[in-house]
Amino acid sequence: MRCPKCQFDHELQTTECLKCGIVFSRYQAVTEQAAQLPAAAPETPTSSAPAVSRHDALRELKYRIFALPLALLLARLVAGTGLRMAAAMLAMVLHESGHAITAWLTGRWAVPLPWVTPHGQERSWLIVVLVTGAILFGGYLAWQAERLGWLFAAAALLVLQLITLIQPAGAMIIFFGDGGALVLATLLMAAFYAPSESPLVKNWGLRWGLLVIGALSFLHVFLLWLGPMENLPFGEIEGVNLSDPSLLTDMYGWSILQMVDRYVRLGTGCLVALLVLYVWGLVSAYRAIPPNPSSEKHPLLASR
Repeated sequence: MRCPKCQFDHELQTTECLKCGIVFSRYQAVTEQAAQLPAAAPETPTSSAPAVSRHDALRELKYRIFALPLALLLARLVAGTGLRMAAAMLAMVLHESGHAITAWLTGRWAVPLPWVTPHGQERSWLIVVLVTGAILFGGYLAWQAERLGWLFAAAALLVLQLITLIQPAGAMIIFFGDGGALVLATLLMAAFYAPSESPLVKNWGLRWGLLVIGALSFLHVFLLWLGPMENLPFGEIEGVNLSDPSLLTDMYGWSILQMVDRYVRLGTGCLVALLVLYVWGLVSAYRAIPPNPSSEKHPLLASR
């Protein structure tokens, strides 16, 4: 008999191989069981490569180093030229949006139009329910998509709505014309730091466009309230009503210094928030850079 393992030819019929020592019956049973098992699928190597290439990560870090400071510097230069009228038009859109959003949060109808935002004087609980429902629905979608950032934003907006509902609405709606422009412009600049998979980042024109629009609008409004005071738009807007500063001082009894201080404090708070976001953006972009395979050091330190 020929051994099925070592192929040694036995002259006599034996139960085990005289050369390699296997037991014929046991060896045959094992080989038959192995033949009946399904073929194992070849292992697919798991890639440990980063989702973002090293080149893209380094480019993103450079963007985050220079984008926001250069956008604010550009906006400051524009504020001293004839192009400031373009910045004024952009700021006007955010200004009227600030009036409208504040009115909606207080439960009043509002329609933002160029240079004026008509709004209701009395609270409508139907609008309160609609706005609350929209916020809750947005939060639910964020929770379903596991977007914690948007979920926290919806929660913050819900808290803000509660605060506006228990506060006098008249002066608040007026104040958050320019106040809303400062906040909304800050949010537009903050959109530059959206997650890499966000459409805001993938769309190059949209990302940089929002940054520039936010910077131009923010500095146009903020520089106005930094002074001088004779530049503040007191008086009456022809065919509309008194200007916002005149309404706040004449109708609601705010002093000029009190009004200016509140706008400057709000603008400063927005800048502080941008500074925190800027530092966080640098740290997160730096940590996201894959290591250089040819060096054990971090990519930015490899040349040292």
